[in-house]
Amino acid sequence: MKQTSGIRAAVFDLDGTLIDSMEIWREVDEDFFARRGMAVPEGYQERIAHLGFRECAAFTVREYLPNESEADIIEEWRALSLSKYSAADGAKYFKPGAIAFVRCLREKGIRLGVATASSPDFFMPILRAGGVDTLFCEYCTVDEAGRNKSCPDIFLLIAKKLGVAPAECAVFEDNLAALRAAKGTGMFAVGVFDEASRAFHAEMEREADLFIRSFEDLRDIF
Repeated sequence: MKQTSGIRAAVFDLDGTLIDSMEIWREVDEDFFARRGMAVPEGYQERIAHLGFRECAAFTVREYLPNESEADIIEEWRALSLSKYSAADGAKYFKPGAIAFVRCLREKGIRLGVATASSPDFFMPILRAGGVDTLFCEYCTVDEAGRNKSCPDIFLLIAKKLGVAPAECAVFEDNLAALRAAKGTGMFAVGVFDEASRAFHAEMEREADLFIRSFEDLRDIF
């Protein structure tokens, strides 16, 4: 395993990494397709996991709902899911040990960033609910970066915002494509277990600098 002694910043994905969001989005997808008399297509969540809202909508229209508007789909998704992300008890969605680990890193002087396919109206309320919103120095979304997380742009941009070189960043990701993109920039790539990406865990374990099943496993590493 690569050494972590030179790490000055840590970059976190949100959904599937800090947040156990699989159940939230499963319910949203089920409600969304049920309104159209459909079951959720097989493999749907895995295929859209690294995409932003606009790309998800474009994919959904292209593959399943050619007669619908991307803009209308985005608004429907927002209405279905925003109430869950902004719930007062949103801390319950954080993965075990995640909040304590983020606090530990900040106490050690490590600069923290979020790099996500989500948007601020989703991730800020749930970070506030977890009491960690003020611990993050910078945020970056795929919309801001201009490309999805299978590309390195978002990781290079968040490193620039944090004022560190990519090689001085640890990145925490549950998605294989995003993990590869981050590692390609020179970041210390930590693969995070998530049930939604189980099919890719063997590849993630091979390619990541470190693969974890819980943030509670990291107490003696960073």
